Amino acid sequence: MGAIIKIASATKNGSATVNYIARQGKIDVNLTSAHLTPLNYQAAREQMRQTRDLMGKTKGRQGYHLVQSFDATDQLTPVKAHQFGQEFMSELSKMYPDHEIYMATHTDTDHPHNHFMINAVNSETGAKMAINPPDIYEMHEINNDISKKHDLVELTKAKNKVYPTEIAAYTQTGKQYERDLVKEKIYHARDQAHSYPEFEHLLSESDVTLTSEIGKRGQTIRQKYVTHDSEGKQWTFTASRLGEDFKKEPITHAIMEHQRKRDKQQSDREQLERSNTERLRGLTASVREVADEVRAERRTHESARQPPQNSPNVNRDFGPER
Repeated sequence: MGAIIKIASATKNGSATVNYIARQGKIDVNLTSAHLTPLNYQAAREQMRQTRDLMGKTKGRQGYHLVQSFDATDQLTPVKAHQFGQEFMSELSKMYPDHEIYMATHTDTDHPHNHFMINAVNSETGAKMAINPPDIYEMHEINNDISKKHDLVELTKAKNKVYPTEIAAYTQTGKQYERDLVKEKIYHARDQAHSYPEFEHLLSESDVTLTSEIGKRGQTIRQKYVTHDSEGKQWTFTASRLGEDFKKEPITHAIMEHQRKRDKQQSDREQLERSNTERLRGLTASVREVADEVRAERRTHESARQPPQNSPNVNRDFGPER
């Protein structure tokens, strides 16, 4: 596939997007970067919100969620992927001056990838930005330049499948594509689930139903995600339309990987607790030994300071009384 840049969503909830990008603060701080905002995701989220409030631009599109992915054959470490993300963010800041950007590197798939949230409102003028097709082409070229510079696999144009009805709704109202809303819900359910059935349950709680069409010979033909928009209209998206990451096997793999990491974290915590308990026991035993030594030494000193006891009275014969 090569290194790619895609617009994940034109989000109407900038704070939720920052939360997702930062994984609610679970991303290593060394894998987060920011332009014109603090590194702390909560502070960055609040500053972006204050910018929109200050400029009176709280309705409609609040920002853009971008994803920078790399080919698995590049075998990038998270640190390297983050470095390339910082280079791309630097170019984004030139394309959209005075727009706040928050970035984090995710490591929950077979290869690390970068997420960006660009605040739609200019922090100086209050003007709203818009990413148009020419901008996307420019981003592709910038990303290709970074790929060439670091000998990475270059971009193969990524398909960004969107229904014409979604485009029309977005053009008229600026409302987020339903496809992107569904993808965000799927990502959230996947990252919270401990099993595939739990993933399906979490989806259903967010008004997304996962169905599969079964062929005559028992094989699965297509997986579908069914949801409803705010007006009650039903939307159906096949996993293939959303992308490879939304098919059952990759989602199952991601859930298992998340669970493995959670188990390891739990194991590490238990090991740390055991180590601390053993250390505390050792310290307690040492304190007891010292206390016993102090008491023994005190008894020895007290015994040494005591005066000798008087000799017992002895009746002496001083002769007859006169």
